[in-house]
Amino acid sequence: MLYWDNNATTATAPEVLEAMLPFLRENFYNPSASYGPAREVRRAMQTAREQVAALVGAEPDEIVFTSGGTEATNTALAGMKSVLTLATEHPATLHTAAGDACPVLTNGLADLPTWKELLPGHDGASFAWANHETGVLQPVHTLAQSAHGAGLRVHADLVQAAGKVPVQLHEHEIDFASLSAHKLHGPKGVGALYIRRGTVMEKPFVTGGDQEDLRRAGTENVPGIIGFGKAAEMALAAAGAYAALASLRDKLVELLRAGGAEVMVNGAAAPRLPHVLNMRVPGVRAEDLLHLLEPAGLLCSAGSACTSSHPSPSHVLLAMGLTDAQARESLRISLSRYTTAEDVEQGAQVFLNALRTLQSAQSPITGPVTVYR
Repeated sequence: MLYWDNNATTATAPEVLEAMLPFLRENFYNPSASYGPAREVRRAMQTAREQVAALVGAEPDEIVFTSGGTEATNTALAGMKSVLTLATEHPATLHTAAGDACPVLTNGLADLPTWKELLPGHDGASFAWANHETGVLQPVHTLAQSAHGAGLRVHADLVQAAGKVPVQLHEHEIDFASLSAHKLHGPKGVGALYIRRGTVMEKPFVTGGDQEDLRRAGTENVPGIIGFGKAAEMALAAAGAYAALASLRDKLVELLRAGGAEVMVNGAAAPRLPHVLNMRVPGVRAEDLLHLLEPAGLLCSAGSACTSSHPSPSHVLLAMGLTDAQARESLRISLSRYTTAEDVEQGAQVFLNALRTLQSAQSPITGPVTVYR
């Protein structure tokens, strides 16, 4: 089975699981307790905090552990009354922020003149460093600097970018940033919120005890946090492996086109994450193609995991100017740092076989055919 839906989640790395196991067995203590074994757990959590901070160029005391990227984003936006976002943001942002959504260009990049025009009247700004569907990388410094210059607090969604491209938060005017462990071969159910030193949080989003330096209540997910730290450490060490994925991604497109597929790449004219390919074949619905790819041994998606179970077309692609039909033709392939050249060659052949099967049943007279599970 070729798993090419790594933007949805990644397989937990064996080294991460090994790091977590002691904290599910002998080191099970509550880190808030005062006795010696609990202090050892707290020290291990501090190491993980340092590892996560290093991944994004932050200080350890700027990292607050959460239940995931969604909670981190919700927490950051909860203290903002009116938030300017981009129309292509993740639902965790769009369903939380009250304010305007700035349009994007056909390549997926922010419409910068409109962004700057819309800043007045908002007290916060939020944007994804890398889009969850297309992998398009936004002009982070320009977006953050213009928002900060207008007096807004700035939140960046790093869920897809962290560990995939270099991130140095202190080089940008960013107050909050969201991270998630399971996007970089860590465990599910744990994330982090970066809070820049000097940034005021009026009230914790999750209230109760005094954990996380009074910034997030509740007994910490210790095994998850340890796993997150190890995953962050490994991702930082494997930065070169992700950079090399761009050639594999582009090789996949070449193989598909060489095999006769009319592949159109969404966001091709913009900088993108090296491992993400959002593409479409005109006249072929992604949902039908996916039904043939899965039994043939290839797993990918028609959008984000948060919305793929719904029949509506991607709001990200519609915001980029694609028609309803074009958006429904689009699917997302997201490789991992473990993907090989042999995997790409195999996947290309599986894709071409499924595409030929589907196209052989279609004609200008019959139109698209529907494939059922």
